[in-house]
Amino acid sequence: MARRLAETGDASVLLLEAGGTDDVQRVWDPGQWPANFGTRRDWGFEALPNPLLNGRRLPLSMGKVLGGGSSVNVTNWARGHRNDWDYFAKQAGDPGWGYDAVLGIFRGIEDWQGVPDPLRQGKGGLVHVEPARDPHPVAPAVVDAARTVGIPTFDDHNGQMMEGNGGAALFNLRIRDGRRQSVFRTYIYPYMDRQNLTVLTGALVTRVLLEGKSAVGVAFVHEGVIHRTLARCETVLSLGAINTPKVLMQSGIGDERDLTAAGIEVVQHLPGVGRNFQDHIAVPCVFEYRTPLPLRNSGGEATFFWKSDPSLATPDLQGIAAPQLDFEAWRDTAASWLVDAAGQPCTPWQPREIADHGAKAVRPYRDRSRHAPNDVRALQSGRLRTQRLCRLGSWESFRFRLRKSPISLPSSL
Repeated sequence: MARRLAETGDASVLLLEAGGTDDVQRVWDPGQWPANFGTRRDWGFEALPNPLLNGRRLPLSMGKVLGGGSSVNVTNWARGHRNDWDYFAKQAGDPGWGYDAVLGIFRGIEDWQGVPDPLRQGKGGLVHVEPARDPHPVAPAVVDAARTVGIPTFDDHNGQMMEGNGGAALFNLRIRDGRRQSVFRTYIYPYMDRQNLTVLTGALVTRVLLEGKSAVGVAFVHEGVIHRTLARCETVLSLGAINTPKVLMQSGIGDERDLTAAGIEVVQHLPGVGRNFQDHIAVPCVFEYRTPLPLRNSGGEATFFWKSDPSLATPDLQGIAAPQLDFEAWRDTAASWLVDAAGQPCTPWQPREIADHGAKAVRPYRDRSRHAPNDVRALQSGRLRTQRLCRLGSWESFRFRLRKSPISLPSSL
């Protein structure tokens, strides 16, 4: 959005970033993405201890750097399933959220480097997308194993595969010539010399400035000093799934009870703000092999989708093959691999300590795991199917040993 506003020449754009520079090897090298977790480039959010997870805290890492999450993630370019987009359109009462509508947007921004598919993939856009090049041998082995159990395989995991009952494919990646392609590097960096675009790092937005109920600017902290900046035209918040509602609540927009409890003057009672954040739960199977091989690309190169129940309209489980996420252990080679069985988003959360600019925790607003046994059964099914799948096809040639998973399903589930 900042680029498109700036390129018209009619607007003066100030882009505020709480984090710092992305000109760091651990950012631009796709294979080093886990090394950013727990650093100044990670907001470091985490859930409070959950008794249903044996007291563990679920990490909620988010990028605090130019490019945000696109500078620290695994570089997978995932567009979503047709049925999910059509569901969004139905809920919103707006066909602009439907699959056919957003497909046109994706095609317009993409520069697809894989097998041509003019109906689903775009060419000539700014967003360079390519299938995993020279993938790690484990990645095609996962796809081959999926084929042996009847899961169809595809050249493009964002194409026809996202319109049917599931499938397996190599991931689409945001990597070009071995370097990460973040949103910042794609859209903003080429425009940094424009006089009408200012990018300020280390600027933490604390609240929206309001005149009545109209946003007129923001307050932010930079180098320990509180600043106020007014917008002649528009104020746009794009702070991520936790910080966007958090800043709204700090500005007096949210549930009256939560705001009053935090000592914040209520400007607009809007109870949906700060609620219904959802995350998907992954249950990994860990496999060790005898002869580690060097990593390639970003490590996460293969995926497969299926249904935990054949009667479902949409696949609700996703398998992802990736090296074990212990950066020091797999800096040069992968000694073990995770194959996750991830379910659809199922757990709503709400933020905690909304008035604390340095808040690090969110708490479950309503833990559905007790009340939605279908979610638990789906995860159990996914884990069992993953274990079976990884004994088949060319995967078996690696002579992996299934290690006890670091995550177990509590008996209370």
